[in-house]
Amino acid sequence: MTKSSVSPQEGKGPLSPSYESYEDIKQLKESQVNEIAEDPMKLNDAHDEWIKETIALAIQKVESERGPSPAHFAFFLMGSAGRKEQATFSDQDHGIVFDGSDEEHQSYFLKVGEEIREGMAHVGYPRCEGKVMASHPRWCHSIDGWKEQIDGWIETDTWETLRHLLTFVDARTLVGETGFLEEVKNHVFQKAQENPSLLKRMSENTSYLHKGVNAFGRLLPEDKGAYTGSMHIKDVGFFPYVHAMRLLAIKESIQEAGTASRMDQTSEKYPFVQGKKGHFNHMLDLRASFSKKQKTYDDVHYVPIEELDKDEKQQLKKALKEGKNLFQQTKKHMESGDQ
Repeated sequence: MTKSSVSPQEGKGPLSPSYESYEDIKQLKESQVNEIAEDPMKLNDAHDEWIKETIALAIQKVESERGPSPAHFAFFLMGSAGRKEQATFSDQDHGIVFDGSDEEHQSYFLKVGEEIREGMAHVGYPRCEGKVMASHPRWCHSIDGWKEQIDGWIETDTWETLRHLLTFVDARTLVGETGFLEEVKNHVFQKAQENPSLLKRMSENTSYLHKGVNAFGRLLPEDKGAYTGSMHIKDVGFFPYVHAMRLLAIKESIQEAGTASRMDQTSEKYPFVQGKKGHFNHMLDLRASFSKKQKTYDDVHYVPIEELDKDEKQQLKKALKEGKNLFQQTKKHMESGDQ
C-alpha cells in the first residue's frame, strides 16, 4: 500500500467513498434508520457504515487540499459508538492514532479530524459538547504521543484525567490500522498491572449511581421538566453495567469495547458477572422499542415509564437491581486488590 492511499478499512483494503456529498449520506441514513431502529445490532452496524462513508469522503477532501496522508493511521470511535450501543440518535466521540510523531504529522491529522467532525455533523451526528473528537489535540496523536499522554493522565491522577482514560478505554477502531489502537490500549493495561491502585481510583471515579428504584420498590422517573414520567435509561440503567465491565476489561486486558462482549470474556472468572448480559440487552431492546417516538438526541436517553405494562416494569426493576449489584461487586473487587 502506498502512502497516497487511505489506511485500510479494518484491514480489508483501501477505503473509497461511495457517495459524492455528505448530504447524500445524510439522505441514505434518514431513509434507512426507521427500518432498523428497533433492532440494536442492525442499527449499530448501520451507524458504522454511515460513519465509514462519511470518513471516506472527508479523507478524500483533505487529500485533495493537503496531499496524501503522510502516515498510516486509525480512526476510532469511543462512547456508545465505541461500545456499539448507539440509539437512533448519537453524538460524536472519536479519535485518531497515527504512525510517526506528533511533531511531524499531528497538524495533518487534526485537519482530517476537523473534516470528519463537520462531515458527521452534516450527516446527523451532533458535535460532542466535551470536544471528545479527533479535531481536538487531546484525541489525535501518534502511537508514542498517545502513550505519553496516557502516562501524563495517570501521573496527574485527577478526576478529569482519569475520566479521559476511562473514555479512551472504550475505543474501537472503525477505519485503519487496528494494531495501532491495540498497542496503545495494551499500554493502558500494562500501567494498570504495574499500579494496582489505579483501578481503585478509576472505580471511585465512576462510583456515583443514579437511583432507579425507591425503598418501596417503585421506579423513579423524572418528576419535572420535559421528560416528566420518563427514566434516564442511560444514566440509571446502562451506566452501572458499562462502568463495571470497563473496569474488568482493564484488569483483564480485554481489547473489546462492547459491554456484552466484555461480559462474555469475564463471566467464567467472575461469578458476579454471570446472568447479567440478558438484563443489559433487555434494556437496549426496551429503549429501541420506543425509537419511533424519539425525535432528538436527548429523547433516546429516556424511556416513558407510564407506557410500560406490569411485566415490563418488573423486568426493568430487575435489570436495574442486577446492574447495581454488578457495579457494587466490581467496585468491591477493585478495592480489595484481588487478582
